[in-house]
Amino acid sequence: MKFTALYTFLILLASPSAVSGVKKDCSDHLVKGQVMKSGIYQVTPDLHTGNGVPVLCEMEVQGGGWTVLQLRQDGSVSFNRTWAEYRSGFGELLNGGEFWLGNQYIHFLTRNRDMTLRVELQDFSGVTGYAEYENFRVASERMRYRLTVEGYSGTAGNALRFSPHYDHNNQAFTTPDRDNDRYPAGNCGAYYSSGWWFDACMAANLNGRYYLGKYKGVRNGIYWGAWQNISTEFYLTNERQSFKTVRMMIRPKGFLNS
Repeated sequence: MKFTALYTFLILLASPSAVSGVKKDCSDHLVKGQVMKSGIYQVTPDLHTGNGVPVLCEMEVQGGGWTVLQLRQDGSVSFNRTWAEYRSGFGELLNGGEFWLGNQYIHFLTRNRDMTLRVELQDFSGVTGYAEYENFRVASERMRYRLTVEGYSGTAGNALRFSPHYDHNNQAFTTPDRDNDRYPAGNCGAYYSSGWWFDACMAANLNGRYYLGKYKGVRNGIYWGAWQNISTEFYLTNERQSFKTVRMMIRPKGFLNS
């Protein structure tokens, strides 16, 4: 067993992925490569395979080093997708459009590093807010991409840990074709036309349908349940709040202090 472990270590050490210049996420580009401009860069989140993947790096907000996981800005990309599509990712990353990076990549990015999540939102009235979670992790596909999210701070409200009855922490990922939520009477992903870490069902759903302004009916739009005045939207006849821009991004915990 000792020989096998040593042999595996030497193989990894000799592989290109073990070279110190490998960038696992956008924070490495900022620290090792001195990249200061936001844009598309190559990272290697899974050092075992050494396969690189293009990601959008935000290098200016709060010291930079953020790897963007999701971007919503115009409704040009549907987020009503299958489990397989959410696993591998979809959208227009390279063309400056909307996208979901992919649950498998998000898992790789958060597997061996303690990550902080930052959610930024802007509604159609021009109001902006953010939520940061000190600890963010997504488990493997075998664990149904289960979410860990803790340590809120910010101005948008703590929608991911809204209440004991609506708590997205420790929830598995659900899509319209793969029901892993805690709602006993149906599939939250099918009802809200998106993939998300639904509880039974939600206090947040950043992958909901993109609406240009307010809408009525089922609350299947982009939703952040701690947003200002959103508690007044109780009935189906009420106008629902929608969001103009949303993005989710991560970087290593304590990055600015490292």
